[in-house]
Amino acid sequence: MKIGLSTLAFCLGVAGSVLAQEDQWEMEEWGDEKTASHRFSGFVELALGTRLSSDPVINTDKTLVDLRTQLQWDKDFDASRIKFTADVYYDGVLDQTKLQVRELAWQGSVNSIVELGSWGKKLDIKVGQQILTWGTGDYVFLNDLFPKDFQSFFAGRDDDYLKAPSLSAKVSGFFDWANLDVVITPKFTPDNYINGDYFSFFSPFAEANVAPGFDVTSPNKPSSPEYAMRIYKTIGSTEYAGYAYIGAHKSPASFTEFGEPYFSKLRVYGASAITPFADGLLNVEMAYYDSKGDEQGSNPLVPNSQSRWLIGYEQELVKNLTGSAQLYLEQISDYDALKANSLTPQYDPNRSRVLFTQRLMYRAMQQTLTLNAFNFYSTSDEDGYLKLSADYSPVDQWQLSGGFNVFYGEERFSFFNQFEDASNAFVRFKYYY
Repeated sequence: MKIGLSTLAFCLGVAGSVLAQEDQWEMEEWGDEKTASHRFSGFVELALGTRLSSDPVINTDKTLVDLRTQLQWDKDFDASRIKFTADVYYDGVLDQTKLQVRELAWQGSVNSIVELGSWGKKLDIKVGQQILTWGTGDYVFLNDLFPKDFQSFFAGRDDDYLKAPSLSAKVSGFFDWANLDVVITPKFTPDNYINGDYFSFFSPFAEANVAPGFDVTSPNKPSSPEYAMRIYKTIGSTEYAGYAYIGAHKSPASFTEFGEPYFSKLRVYGASAITPFADGLLNVEMAYYDSKGDEQGSNPLVPNSQSRWLIGYEQELVKNLTGSAQLYLEQISDYDALKANSLTPQYDPNRSRVLFTQRLMYRAMQQTLTLNAFNFYSTSDEDGYLKLSADYSPVDQWQLSGGFNVFYGEERFSFFNQFEDASNAFVRFKYYY
């Protein structure tokens, strides 16, 4: 079934997530004197969500009905660690019981595998199912090409679920000249993209919202590995980083001549810096998306190459109130070729897409209540997405959360406003054990 390019491009890298902080679980100084230990923990959670208005192509107003339990177990050895995290949950929207292994990974120094002396102390390895992330954006991803779960993000699940797991091997090197991360994912892992199961989206071919509930399978899903690299170093008080990625678009934004969606080849090169500035933190990031399936930009069934730019700033405005803002620019490289060959020119994106984000976060009642307001607004598309949430946890044993996801805009087909009927309210109760 034909799916709109402009819709599925949403899932490629802008929108969405937790502050894209680095995966900073640092290895401890392993030593023979360390006593092996293991720990169990987890939670049970009930989550409910409903649309603020009905969607004519989705036959339910439910957007979230989860009964979930999570088990976490980790065990330390003399020079390594194993960590396991799994969720079992009933999804009442799809009427399915699901198991997701979010982490099942071994991590340790190279010396714990083979003795390499001082050189081995500079290398760590993490292998298995794991959550990976890097970059500087807040809910905006440029060089982070690890899988995301946009269906969970829209539905109001915990922000942790925006980051999806992948079966990967990560090698980290710590050297005087710089630090280096290399990630190899043997089998391509896509985003959990918007596919019509929970939320409809605009198709320029149908000239309306559709909800096909599709999935991409072989041979349209790549079987080749993904490669990602980050090199970073702190000079003074500024951390600089360079990135590279070889793989495919994380959502199926390309189409065969028969209208079947697939994941076209992609390479990404980028850089970032984050530094103290005035009374806060300033971050800048850029990335070039080299669309290998359409290097001339003349194939209307494959996304064009793009340049993406981000600048952001965050600081504490007053006690317990933090504010941040970001300016994001996305520019199509071969726009004239895109326009000349477009199949649906009335729905083509602008040459440049400009997006502003604003966040306010307030902590009250001795840090037991956290209020969050995050707004995306595009001046080029005249649309936006407001995410409001509140988390209340007066004791360590439980947390009550709730909020709204609201999409708005002028044009039915625009980037955010196509999801107007996905606007919803949600509530979650979580008990830790």
